Amino acid sequence: MVKVDDWKSPILVEAILVWTGWGRYFMPRRDDTLIVTHFGAKVASELLPVIKSIEKEFYASEAIGTTANLVEMGRMAEEDFRKKYPEVADDIVKALAWCYTFDFK
Repeated sequence: MVKVDDWKSPILVEAILVWTGWGRYFMPRRDDTLIVTHFGAKVASELLPVIKSIEKEFYASEAIGTTANLVEMGRMAEEDFRKKYPEVADDIVKALAWCYTFDFK
């Protein structure tokens, strides 16, 4: 995974929220162009590899297929990620759990 220096960085949190569409759309977007439009091409080129690395790490959870329902699956995926990265901002975890449970519903 790409090294993240500040898991609570306002720019990182905002980037994850913009990229996923959390709080703005009824389903996850994960749209690179949203990052380019919001932050500009130069900043987007730095943020996108970090965002995708974080998403990949979140999706490494084995919650899929081991829980009884979506709520439990999301909670387990969140817990798995927080164990590895306890300093992560809550909004990042919530947005990625939303994507994870949407993908595996």
